[in-house]
Amino acid sequence: MKRTISLLILCSMLASLAACGNTSGGSAPTDGTSAGSDDTTTSAPETTDPTLIPPEATDKYQGKTYRIFNGYSDQTKYVTNDIYPEDIDGDVLNDALYKRCVDTEDRLGITIEVTDGVLSDIKNNVAAADDFADVTYADLSSIMGLVTEGYCYDFYDIPNIDLSKAWWDHNAEEKLSFDGHLYYTFNDHIFTQTENCRAVYFNKAIAEEIGVDPEGLYQTVRDGKWTMDLMFDYGKKAVTDLNGDTKIDKNDRVGVLNWGFTGLGEALLTGCDAEIIKKDADGEPYFYCFTEQFETVYTKVLDFLTKDNVVYLGAGAPEFMSDHALFMVSSLVDASNLREMKGDFGIIPTPKYNEEQESYQNVSPNPHAMLVPTTVQDIDFAGAAMEELAYQSHRTLLPAYYENVLKGKATRDDGSIEMLDLIHNSVSYVIKIIGTKFSDAIYAEMQKKNYNLSSMLEKWRSQVETQLSDVLTQFADK
Repeated sequence: MKRTISLLILCSMLASLAACGNTSGGSAPTDGTSAGSDDTTTSAPETTDPTLIPPEATDKYQGKTYRIFNGYSDQTKYVTNDIYPEDIDGDVLNDALYKRCVDTEDRLGITIEVTDGVLSDIKNNVAAADDFADVTYADLSSIMGLVTEGYCYDFYDIPNIDLSKAWWDHNAEEKLSFDGHLYYTFNDHIFTQTENCRAVYFNKAIAEEIGVDPEGLYQTVRDGKWTMDLMFDYGKKAVTDLNGDTKIDKNDRVGVLNWGFTGLGEALLTGCDAEIIKKDADGEPYFYCFTEQFETVYTKVLDFLTKDNVVYLGAGAPEFMSDHALFMVSSLVDASNLREMKGDFGIIPTPKYNEEQESYQNVSPNPHAMLVPTTVQDIDFAGAAMEELAYQSHRTLLPAYYENVLKGKATRDDGSIEMLDLIHNSVSYVIKIIGTKFSDAIYAEMQKKNYNLSSMLEKWRSQVETQLSDVLTQFADK
């Protein structure tokens, strides 16, 4: 099941937000009130979609404080760090962040409190049995230590939340749950997973020059025909030696730009549904990288990265803005860097392996997930406040975020709006159940342009399979 936002509704929201921005500089809430109004209490819109029916307002929690511990305050790359701004300031995203918090407080009669800290603070407080927060965040590469120590509530055991609702990330539940448990996940309350998500930016003028209709490219995505082969073919057509020095670099025009092998390699592998660790039909994690299918995709990705000067690694937004690439693979948070771009660009998902692949997969490598400490004393309240804040974020923050990404002149088209919704609903996560040393080793071999991956994998097999088995045994004993 995917989170969905009606395109018609979304466009209406964006139009409202944009109109407000043109007059007063602030965001316009979807219920007709002003983000700065004294009357911020909202009534839920009527809907027949069961995934969009809001939680019921209640006064049973009057006077309580919902405590959010921002455990990533020292790691601001790829994240919107401001959870509850001090006030509205006319910025679309800031005002939406503020509004969703105020509306949550008004609907439940509570106060939201945000405390900044670091990962070690979470460990120390839980170890000391300190009821310090109702929810906190940690990055995916670090969070398993908290889980294995028994510091995290199982989301399946938290009352007053409904994981089937549109404001919960169903992809995260599918990817990150195991052995019947879900210890960390995402909802629309936080946007680290979307900001961190890799997507494909394309230069509309260059596309037209090589005979690719931008609107037709959107349709290709809709038809499920946006594949790595097609991206490579288009990229190859775009390669041009602009300065005539007989070599292709960032000063020329290339097919695809990215900063490095690891980032682009991971994005392409995930896009081709070839994660290093997957789950079997019973929900049990296993190493997909030891399969023949993985090595086939790995070889194809390596071809993509190294052949015909299609890809240039070591460049990004400045070169893309200067019309030096047809495509750029980058995080959605980088869209803000393109606001001054003179030409038009569009946004589409990471390509699939082939047309037969069921769905697009857009990797979010290391976002900051939400977890609930086991020291929470009032889990009933924690669940109710979490659900309400997620709902308010879905109806207010999500369209504002899209509008913020699309703020430049270049991507104010319905196709980009639709593509952002598709990307948001197809974020893919890597189960970092044994850390990152093994995956880093695979990407290191890719950077060495090593096509013979089998021997390297066999050196690791016994070690990583033992690690995985040990972790799963720990959970089985809980």
